[in-house]
Amino acid sequence: MNHRHFIRVAMLLAVALSVFGTGAPASAQGNATNYLGAQIIIRSTTFWDAVFNGTVNANRYERWSLQLVEAENFTISIIATSGNLTPDIHLMDANENEIAVGNGSLSSAALTTNQPAGDYFIQVQPQSGEGTYLMEITRTEQVVEPTASVMLNPAAVLVGGTSTGTVMLTNIPQGGYASAEFTCSFNPALIQISNIADAGLFGNDSAVAVNGPANGSFVFAVAGSNGQRATSDGAVFTFTATALAIGEAEISCVARVSTGGSLTTIASTPATLLITAGEGALTGTVLATKPVTVTLYDQAQNVEASGVADANGNFSLTAPAGTYSAVASAPGFLRAQGNPALTSGVTTTMPTISLLAGDIDGNDVIDQFDALTIGINYNLSAPTEADLNNDGTINVLDLEMLAANYRDTGPTPWQ
Repeated sequence: MNHRHFIRVAMLLAVALSVFGTGAPASAQGNATNYLGAQIIIRSTTFWDAVFNGTVNANRYERWSLQLVEAENFTISIIATSGNLTPDIHLMDANENEIAVGNGSLSSAALTTNQPAGDYFIQVQPQSGEGTYLMEITRTEQVVEPTASVMLNPAAVLVGGTSTGTVMLTNIPQGGYASAEFTCSFNPALIQISNIADAGLFGNDSAVAVNGPANGSFVFAVAGSNGQRATSDGAVFTFTATALAIGEAEISCVARVSTGGSLTTIASTPATLLITAGEGALTGTVLATKPVTVTLYDQAQNVEASGVADANGNFSLTAPAGTYSAVASAPGFLRAQGNPALTSGVTTTMPTISLLAGDIDGNDVIDQFDALTIGINYNLSAPTEADLNNDGTINVLDLEMLAANYRDTGPTPWQ
């Protein structure tokens, strides 16, 4: 065999190896399944950045297995090498549920995705036409952009409380930053900003300029002195946020950084301080021969708190700071009502009051209809509202208690 014939034989062997996969990092398996009338050939991949070849048509799809041992960003690229094939890529999980699709255009298709560790399938099928193809699976480097962010500790406070804010720089590029500028905004009706201080990210004795805070904004600028730069992630500056009113106060800082001579705006993430009202306590004593319930209603007449007084009539309730309607009630008695104002961290004591017996029907009037109820149920134990002295029998002793408050109306002022 002369030298020219030897070269031809070698080329034929190389083509055969690429077509049939002998020794290549892809292998065709012997098993197959059917999918929408098409036979699916199960194949396996072995290496990143390797090229795999296959053939698909209306009656034949190919499904490649892919195992990720850790989370990966990767791109699946397919180029048709013969025929009139326009390919589609279907990424499936281990249970053959479709995760993502890369629709082809003309003779190629691509799908870029990020997936956690696990077993997957890459199904190649024709969008139209048929033919052979080459497939490559490559890792794609995840681009990590520099960012600024505001952090609050704690993230929720009571009115009058404080939170420490920290403005961070992360993903600082190689070479670092020579300077940075932060333009921060906040709602001055909800919070007050103070104690703005450099955190040392730009080195010792950095040059710092602060403008504000005023009218809901301030500027913090810092530059490393004597060639010092910010070269690692960390805190740029801190501040104190004091809560002034109930609400959600967002603090955002637009960041511009310089590697030297010019400023570039980078992405920034704000933080929100949740401000709630502190709780106050309401205590007092309400006297009656029946168990007494004390209820607090807010300005919309919604129940904010409720409790039953003890055997001596003493009660204690807690609720967020604010003005409420306090109602003391007992079955068969006129209600008492007051309007206490609760202050955060303070105990408010209502005056001692005795409920007036006799309002058996609960209409805020002690009259003949209440007396009639006693007469109708004389010497009985029910209704319990008519047993004013709570001795288990409705009789003249209950009528006597009613008579002491005859014609009185409620609610009784409780101030």
